[in-house]
Amino acid sequence: MRRILPITCVLMLITPSFSQNQERPSDHLHGVGQVHMDTSCLPSVSANFDRALALLHNFWYGRALEDFNEIIRADQECAMAYWGAAMTYNHPFWDAPTQEDESAAWALVQKGMRATKKTGREKMYLDAVAELYKDAGTGPKSDRSWHNRRRHTRI
Repeated sequence: MRRILPITCVLMLITPSFSQNQERPSDHLHGVGQVHMDTSCLPSVSANFDRALALLHNFWYGRALEDFNEIIRADQECAMAYWGAAMTYNHPFWDAPTQEDESAAWALVQKGMRATKKTGREKMYLDAVAELYKDAGTGPKSDRSWHNRRRHTRI
């Protein structure tokens, strides 16, 4: 018995333990930071949404799109997942979206608008991205940009 107690104590100290609330290293990507947005989506996709949003904010558009698409598969009425997926086609600092990208983003916006789970705030997010991809991107993107529209509109 005298030998078992010290061995047990040593094993407890060196063995990693994970409680249900403890974060595991594989639960997040290093270098993308942590974000959180309350959504009306299923609670089971909340962490995935936050990860996809962090990827979006870090310009990891391809990976963010994959994550938003996973959320859509898990919760087809999650309007904000469609918003996020559409936002992955907006690359404000480099390559403008192709016509194919604009059409894909517009289709996502339309699905998000039809989704049944959305708050008033979430509808405003969708309305904003709808302006960006309106009519599948007819006309130059600069004409649909909020920044340029604001500059040409009297307030």
